[in-house]
Amino acid sequence: MTYRIISTFDGSLTNCSLSELSSQLKINSILCELNADDTIIDSWPLVHSTLVTFAVQFADYALKNYTQKKIPEAETCIALTRQWLKNAHSVSNEELQVAANAAYDAAHAVVGVGLGGDGRAGAAAHAANAAYDAAHAAAHAAHAANAAYDAAHAAAHAAHAAAYAAYDAGKSREAELIRQGEFIVEYLRAAAALSCDKSAA
Repeated sequence: MTYRIISTFDGSLTNCSLSELSSQLKINSILCELNADDTIIDSWPLVHSTLVTFAVQFADYALKNYTQKKIPEAETCIALTRQWLKNAHSVSNEELQVAANAAYDAAHAVVGVGLGGDGRAGAAAHAANAAYDAAHAAAHAAHAANAAYDAAHAAAHAAHAAAYAAYDAGKSREAELIRQGEFIVEYLRAAAALSCDKSAA
């Protein structure tokens, strides 16, 4: 299956595969699912909070599935980012930055201590870095001039960090990227269906 991202800023088009999806998403754009003849099967809008939702899911999945070490700083970072998703006014950008920096420091501490030679330290560090990136994606305020670029950049970094966590844990990096793409499409389909149900009610 091929996907197309259409920018609502300049109308530019970016085609990508399912495994490339998580690193290509942009704020204020439309994600389209394409047929073999390039006709559009379905389409969904992408906004700031959507990208943050994806980033925090990738980080949380990496922490739960690719590392055997608990990293409280990363877990706190993820919880705070999810709180922001529920109510953006309940968490300040400063709080998100502090939590993100704590997760980042924890990631480097894990690598410094080391957890053996089987990649577990790298997996834990990448998972914590994914949490750091998720919080940064949220922290880029919608009114900032460069928010769209920065939030999308941070979300893409979270996706890559989660994929490298999978690799360091002895799993397939490609499989994690495909899992991310599947999550994105399934989430957007479910959200669209829910919106239709509410409109019909």
